Amino acid sequence: MTPLEDGSIAVVPLPSAIKTLWRVGAGLETLLILGIGVAAGVLADLPALSITTVVVAVVYLLLRWWTIELRFDRWRWGVDDRWVERRSGVLVRRTQIVPRSRVQTLTTRTGPIDRRLGLSSIVIHTAGTHTPNLTIPHLERDAADRLRSELGG
Repeated sequence: MTPLEDGSIAVVPLPSAIKTLWRVGAGLETLLILGIGVAAGVLADLPALSITTVVVAVVYLLLRWWTIELRFDRWRWGVDDRWVERRSGVLVRRTQIVPRSRVQTLTTRTGPIDRRLGLSSIVIHTAGTHTPNLTIPHLERDAADRLRSELGG
């Protein structure tokens, strides 16, 4: 953990495997855009629409990969004896802080790609609310287990 300059709690970056997960998602989104656009161009007999769709899809994929790098660089989380903190955001920076004394329930989530990459997400619920207060996404499985043990008791 590395302390921040402003004296807040020490924070940890997300594992680099998350970039693979985000890139797979971006690739699937791009394939969806390509499929719909090219199919519309073929069905409407508009070759220009199909060509435009390919160009748009390539530009979209390049922008998504660039923003994935930015998102990864901005994501941080940390825990100390009083707080759980999560920082994220490229254009709009967001900091979420939950007092440890308010942590009531912890949930672990893993999707099929997460499992393949050895990642898990921790969802923290606090007393008095029905919705999750803080999610720390795509942690390495060992880190998620340690965090769950540390916060759970």
